Amino acid sequence: MEILESNVSVEQSVELVSARINRRKALASTMRRMRRSAVQSLQDNPTKEMDALMLGDALVGYGQGMSLNNMAIMENLMTMAIMEANFEVPGGKNTRGWYDAFIRCLQDLGCFVADDGYSRYSESSLQVDMDLVISDIVKGIVDGVKASIPAATVLGSVVNTTIDGLKQDKETLNLFGTQAKAADGARLSVIPCEQLSNGILIASSSSVKQTGSSSNGGVLFVNWRASAREIFRGKSFVTFNPARYEDYRQEIEEYLGVHRREVLSKRFSRRKHA
Repeated sequence: MEILESNVSVEQSVELVSARINRRKALASTMRRMRRSAVQSLQDNPTKEMDALMLGDALVGYGQGMSLNNMAIMENLMTMAIMEANFEVPGGKNTRGWYDAFIRCLQDLGCFVADDGYSRYSESSLQVDMDLVISDIVKGIVDGVKASIPAATVLGSVVNTTIDGLKQDKETLNLFGTQAKAADGARLSVIPCEQLSNGILIASSSSVKQTGSSSNGGVLFVNWRASAREIFRGKSFVTFNPARYEDYRQEIEEYLGVHRREVLSKRFSRRKHA
């Protein structure tokens, strides 16, 4: 099995992470937006029971093989990348720019990112169930890498159970609908994560932005259908060696400890009714 490792050295990652954090610290006095609520009062650390979470309009689901430490590592990587993308491309309308910024930060953190492409679909009569779109994207990503990493096929199951768990948690589902919908459409990401037998972490990041005519007002992934003029689909396959993380663990965790609630919305069970 081929192990896909980042070309960015550990030393370079440490420097890049430090530079990103220092830029944000310099702007902290004017950019802080600490948004606390009852929903956000849940504990900040992953658990085996709460094995999925919302990071803004992104859903992250962990596979059964993930250790608690590696769940926390992957969550911190994704949180940092989402925060950086939100800062660099604010407003939620430039989906391609946001997606590119998200991928760049993952690469700076030392992730190997394959198939970091995107595509656009335009058809006035297109009818879309968004959970089918996400499943289709993940299947396409998995098909592209399963020859070198057969274990990647498990990501398809993780994304399906993450969405199923969301459907069964009414509070989280309603919150997700509020977070993901925008005046000009909807933007969402689903990120299934798993740990290989050799300890390498794998994930698929699938991003969708719909613009065009309005939805029927239902909840995403349940009864929300779009007659869309345009659908943007971003896709990537990510691997990360958690041994790299130790070199910047303290710095990134101190930073995220202060800012995590800007992104973290809710934890829920990926397998609530499995």
